[in-house]
Amino acid sequence: MNSFTLERVVRFTKKLVRKAIGCSCLEDYSVKERRQIWSMVNPLEKKHIHNCQLLEDRLKMLEYMPKNAVCAEIGILRCEFSQSILEITQPSKLHLIDIDPTAVNIAREKFKDNIASGQVEVHLGDSAATIMAMSENYFDWSYVDGDHSYSGAKRDLEATRLKLKTDGLIAVNDYVFFSVSDFKKYGVLEAVNDFCINHHFEMLFLAFQGRSYNDVVLRQITENVQSIS
Repeated sequence: MNSFTLERVVRFTKKLVRKAIGCSCLEDYSVKERRQIWSMVNPLEKKHIHNCQLLEDRLKMLEYMPKNAVCAEIGILRCEFSQSILEITQPSKLHLIDIDPTAVNIAREKFKDNIASGQVEVHLGDSAATIMAMSENYFDWSYVDGDHSYSGAKRDLEATRLKLKTDGLIAVNDYVFFSVSDFKKYGVLEAVNDFCINHHFEMLFLAFQGRSYNDVVLRQITENVQSIS
């Protein structure tokens, strides 16, 4: 038995075992079955994208974010992008929010001087609940990179909207249908599109990322808003 045949036998055996124990994975479904599992995304209209600019990456995106602003990063992981936010946008106040104690401890150590000066505040806990505890009309902009399920992304977007200034911006990471690294379905793309449709927001920027983990920046549509250049 050659290696190719052996590999096929191993894959088929694993599939049978998963089926027997009721633990199927995406590989076990046919293309048709996967299409039936995942419904189509609600499409945006021209009004949602006609001001949208394409950017090479999210670092370039940060150059367009308000300076000396009050902002938040939801989902900080190793705080690498948090550092970029500080360096490029120089916020007056940056709230770093995560539900993972490890990420929060990294932030507290990495930005201890910024915390001491009052520029950075670190929060451990549910992101939507943390945002909702803030004052009204508080944030100039936020960066949403938390729960990537549809319901989780929707909660973060809704909470941020309620605490955002009238002309505030919402940047969202991982605007992608499927994660090739995690090999699982993300709900961010659907959550963003539904948010724009339901709350009359437009997409100002689409920033490309490797493996298509793209970023988008959203702003509420009004008659008087001007394009950002």
